[in-house]
Parts: sequence; C-alpha cells; structure tokens
Amino acid sequence: MDLSHLSLYPDKKLRALFGLTRSALSALLEDALPELSARRRKEQESRKGRKRAVGGGRTRRLKPYQEVLLTLLYLRHNVSHAVVGEMFGVSADTSENTFHEVVAMLREVCPSCRFDAEKHWNKSEPSWKPEELDRILIDSFETPICRPSNNEAQRRVYSGKKKRHTLKSQVITDASGEIQQIEAGHRGPVSDKKLCEGSGVKQRYPKAKKQADLGYLGAEGVEVPHKKPKNGELTPEQKEANRVHASARVHVEHGIRRVKGFAILRDEYRLALGLFPMIAHAVVGLVQLNRIMG
Repeated sequence: MDLSHLSLYPDKKLRALFGLTRSALSALLEDALPELSARRRKEQESRKGRKRAVGGGRTRRLKPYQEVLLTLLYLRHNVSHAVVGEMFGVSADTSENTFHEVVAMLREVCPSCRFDAEKHWNKSEPSWKPEELDRILIDSFETPICRPSNNEAQRRVYSGKKKRHTLKSQVITDASGEIQQIEAGHRGPVSDKKLCEGSGVKQRYPKAKKQADLGYLGAEGVEVPHKKPKNGELTPEQKEANRVHASARVHVEHGIRRVKGFAILRDEYRLALGLFPMIAHAVVGLVQLNRIMG
C-alpha cells in the first residue's frame, strides 16, 4: 500500500480504511513524518556504545508514511498484526513493533484536548477558553478487555454492569458534542460518580452547567434526569424535564460514537492495559483532527 494507491481511492473508502478524511490525513502526514524521523535520530544519537554511524544499518522495509498508515489501520479496525502486516508486506512482529513506536508519536502530534487541538492545527489561539464554557455534557463508555489470568486482577476490572472485564473512559463534550477531553483507562467497576469527582471537572469548567445521566446521580454540581421513584411514577412535568434533558445530552453520545469509530476502543482491547490511556488519547486526537480539518 503506497501513495499511488491512496490517490486512486475515493474519499469514502479512504475514511473507511483509516478513519480520516483526505485533508486530515494529509495534515497528519505533514506533521507526523518529520516528528517520527526526529525521534528516531534522537534515539540513535543518544544510544550509548553505538559504533554504527547514525542512519546506518539495515534499511527499513516500510517507508515512514506507510508506518503511519499501518498504525491508523490497526487503530481503526483492531485486527491482528498478522493481517495488518500482510497488507503492507511485513511480518506480524514488524507490524507490532512499528505500531508501538508510531502510536506514541501520534499521541504527541495529535492533541486530544479540544483547545490544544484547535491551537495546533489552526496555528492560532482559539477565540474561546475551556473555563469559559457555559455548558458541558459528561458520559462514559466501557471497552471490553481479555480476562486477566490472575484471579485478583480479573476481579479488579470486572464490570457488573457489562457482565465482563472492561476499562472505563469518561468523555466530556460541549453543548454541540465536540469532545473537550477524555479520562481513559479506569477500572470497569468504578462508578461514573466517583470517576467524575476524581477528574477535576468542577475546577476545569467552573462556569459550565454540567449535565449527565443517572449514573452521575449524587455527583456535586451535576444535573441528572429525574429518577422514577420505587413503586411510583414521574409527574408529567418531570417527564417533560427528562425529555428536554435527554435532547440536550444526546450530543455527548454522538461524540462517543465518533471515538468508537476506531474499533480498538469499541471491540475487545488486546494490548497491555497500561498502554490504554495513551492509545485512547491518540484516538481522540485523531477525532479532533478530523473534526477540525475534515
């Protein structure tokens, strides 16, 4: 897979493969390729006892832009490295090693915070500030993971809600559903309320009206729907208030849907659990790039 092939792909197919529009992919490659080369050169120069000249040694099978495309393909589809490697003519081991190197670079190149992303990709200071937002929407989603072999470890990540082992991520959007930030990699059993209280949302968005679902019931300063009383019914006024609340809060669901367009956060996550926050932030950074440049 090379640039000559990509130029022949229609925009819809390109986005289906890599999760990015053509303009977003071009902007990513323009920033990512120099950064990837600079990181490699720095690593080579800092290696102690190095005898070979910088730039020497065996030539890489893949060009830098192909390594970025390989990483995007894995994030988008979450298939095995044997499959991804076959598409680029390399082994599963080469594919895996490439992915781990490039995804760390993408985490830095693509800011996951909306304010930082606009500042980076638009090359200018945004006209708004996060602390000035008047309303934010909060919700979470869970990513299934493989059952840990250690009995104590599997208990720590077992989600009673999903009836399987998961990692939980909290997403915060503005009123239109644009993702402001993500808190990723928490244990599945952690309640939404505790996740919110420990994330510093109140301090980060002091002026914002905060809206969430009933999972955040009891969280200070968070507006949730009316809960149906036991053996009772909601009043017509409460039902109407819930309807209005749901129509406003649905935009955070759209934000989560865009994140879950990358199967690595939607389907079973198979990599090291400690890497999950970095990968989640890299994915959200790509979503931000797509929204800004797309």
